[in-house]
Amino acid sequence: MKKLNKKWLLWSIFIIAVCILGASLLNYYVYKKQSTNVNKSTNSKQDLEWVKNNSYFTINMKINGNDYEIFLVGEGERKSELIEENEIGMKDDTIIKGNFSFYLWKEANGKYAYKQEVELPNPMTFNLSKKSTSTYMVNQQNIAAIFQDLGEKDVLTYFYTIEKGKVVNLTDNGLHLLSRNIKSIQQNYLQTISKQENSKVNFDTWMLQKENMKLTTMDTTTVQSEETIENWLNKEDYYYPFKDITITTSMLTLAKQGMLIGSQYPIGTNVKEITKINADYINEETRNKENQLKYSDVTYLYDKKTGLVTSIWIPGVRIKETIQSLEKILGKPESFISKENGYLVIYKASKYQLQFQLDDSLVITSVQLKKN
Repeated sequence: MKKLNKKWLLWSIFIIAVCILGASLLNYYVYKKQSTNVNKSTNSKQDLEWVKNNSYFTINMKINGNDYEIFLVGEGERKSELIEENEIGMKDDTIIKGNFSFYLWKEANGKYAYKQEVELPNPMTFNLSKKSTSTYMVNQQNIAAIFQDLGEKDVLTYFYTIEKGKVVNLTDNGLHLLSRNIKSIQQNYLQTISKQENSKVNFDTWMLQKENMKLTTMDTTTVQSEETIENWLNKEDYYYPFKDITITTSMLTLAKQGMLIGSQYPIGTNVKEITKINADYINEETRNKENQLKYSDVTYLYDKKTGLVTSIWIPGVRIKETIQSLEKILGKPESFISKENGYLVIYKASKYQLQFQLDDSLVITSVQLKKN
């Protein structure tokens, strides 16, 4: 019996020793694994001077009070010159093609920049003679765009920002745009243009969802007007009106106070006050003996001597309503006048008139508020 107890005791000691050894080996393995991961992370940093010398583009951003520099560094890229003109550029333009990575630096990083995990759409091609990056302010957030030429009027565009100290994508895929021209509207929205069939284009207006750090469309409108497209492409401060106006009974209530829904200032405001606060107007001109202060989504007509607004005009594209809904909401108009280029519908609003211009198909083309 004593021998059996002795054997059992030895076996118990052996099993305990094996368990202790196994736990020690497991802890050692975990420690080594963690050390290896730390080393890999450490190896992703590079000397700042090396990064600067090997980068092709630098993007500057200010996020939450921190100044960042994003470097686009080539990895095995090739450099050449175009033999003849094509969709990428002109003859003799310098082209680089290959794989690229982002490196991020801020002052707290000292003399090191850190390689980012966000994947670029490699391989990428850049023409060093063209603008390949740009930055914008959207919803109080700095964001950057990187452009890739795919063909005539086809620019594949990728958007990025910095979130929690890392570079992140703002769209799941690149956007096929007609132009590198991207409009930043009131520092709250972006507007892009993309080509459609039969000379039509899409104007997409984007907002930034900070919850998931993604750009999402808030409005898409298809347009065929050559004048509108040319204005958008060639006039820096012009953007396509996208803030829809809903016609309600309050439209008449506001009109009685000299205010047109969709505009910021009432009749009687001095244009100097308007331009002081909103300096980004498209132009100031005289048309049909009236002085106009024109913004993309509203035009103020004013008296040249006094500078006071006498009438307010907004484009009909902001109102996606039919004449039937107009009469249903505002009632029967005071006048329905047939004109050479359509119809004019007038509603009385105390000492003012609310005028809706319609085309031959009874589609609203403009809304104007003026004195009787």
